[in-house]
Amino acid sequence: METAIAIYNKIRVLSKTDILNPQISELFIEIYRVCSEILQLYSRIPLVSKIPDKQYFVFQKEKRNSRAINVALFIDDSHEVEKIVGFIFRNQLDFTNPRDITKALYTMAISFCSVIDLFKNGDQKTPGTFFEYFISHWFALMLQIQPQVSIDVLNLDMRTSLPTDCIFDLGPNRPKIHLPVKTSTRERVIQVWAHQRVLDGVYGTGRFLGMLVCLAETKTDKTKLEVTEICLPDQWRLYQMFISQMYRVYYLDIPTKYVELNNIFPPINVKQFGDFFYEIKTLITRG
Repeated sequence: METAIAIYNKIRVLSKTDILNPQISELFIEIYRVCSEILQLYSRIPLVSKIPDKQYFVFQKEKRNSRAINVALFIDDSHEVEKIVGFIFRNQLDFTNPRDITKALYTMAISFCSVIDLFKNGDQKTPGTFFEYFISHWFALMLQIQPQVSIDVLNLDMRTSLPTDCIFDLGPNRPKIHLPVKTSTRERVIQVWAHQRVLDGVYGTGRFLGMLVCLAETKTDKTKLEVTEICLPDQWRLYQMFISQMYRVYYLDIPTKYVELNNIFPPINVKQFGDFFYEIKTLITRG
């Protein structure tokens, strides 16, 4: 556990100054290997899934359980995970596909989160911060751009800046990407649309492409060992109609109820995260 935290701290320090540093890629692989070895020491307990067509399990350490893990997305073979990720690093996306990339990155992210669950009671901050660095790194790698975490706000009386989620500036006459990252959304998701509204109000609609990335929306009943998904599709539709427009929503474990939002008004483009790697260059050109 101490080794995983030490690697996490190295990622945290480097990500704040140079998220494109190749060493960060190596550290994400290293921390995954450590977490994978740790998790092999613990039992897997199947959950009663209340989610149609999905099965989940948890790792169990004495009386402490990890978060729910999607059986279909979790890759047991660490060499397979590293092979798929290697295709991303070498820009060889033709050798893999969006589904396998989603599974590999899900396995890496959920492995670290699960280790924290087993060893640090009630710690939501560490997995959340790790996931932010993890997703931001893939965006930076594909775009070859260092993100900003604050942005100037136009003000007649004073010069000020607004703390933001990651912003990727693609250059003159091109859109910027507003990247909120969350392990799950629940009722807090309105913050994503509200922040996009602020950017639209200050800089004009269409200047910032909002791209939300989430891990999952699962909730586990520790007593009954049941897993459900907490989804708010009707609220999302209202936010998309009346607050602002999110350009993409990516998930590593994508809820079915949110996939359906692609096909009703107002459309919200919700996709598996692996699709990002194949469509991002087209999106930023069109956007």
